[in-house]
Amino acid sequence: MKKQRPVNLDLTTISMPATAKASIFHRVTGVALFFALTFVIWAWSESLSSAEGFEFVKGLFSGFIAKFIAWGTISVLAYHLIGGIRHIIMDMGHWEELESGNLSAKIAMALGVVASVLAGVWIWF
Repeated sequence: MKKQRPVNLDLTTISMPATAKASIFHRVTGVALFFALTFVIWAWSESLSSAEGFEFVKGLFSGFIAKFIAWGTISVLAYHLIGGIRHIIMDMGHWEELESGNLSAKIAMALGVVASVLAGVWIWF
């Protein structure tokens, strides 16, 4: 049985709905959190090992790269938390319709952007 189905290999032409984008971004932020937490756990461990370790980590966090990593970690954590709360609410039976699901996805992504901006202001100013 041969079925002649169209094959679209150009993924840039596919337009995903907001719910798909929010779900994919939630998964990506979960993976990013896994890798970011290795840096966070190392910094905690080093800072608690001795007074010299604390001073080393304190000096390290005054640099741009460390601040950028901290901003990225906080931003990823914030969106993942927002997306997780959205998923929990959906698991309780709310926002399962097309319109409300799209709206909640757009709001979650917008709140993630706002949280990222606030995290940047908090870290750099």
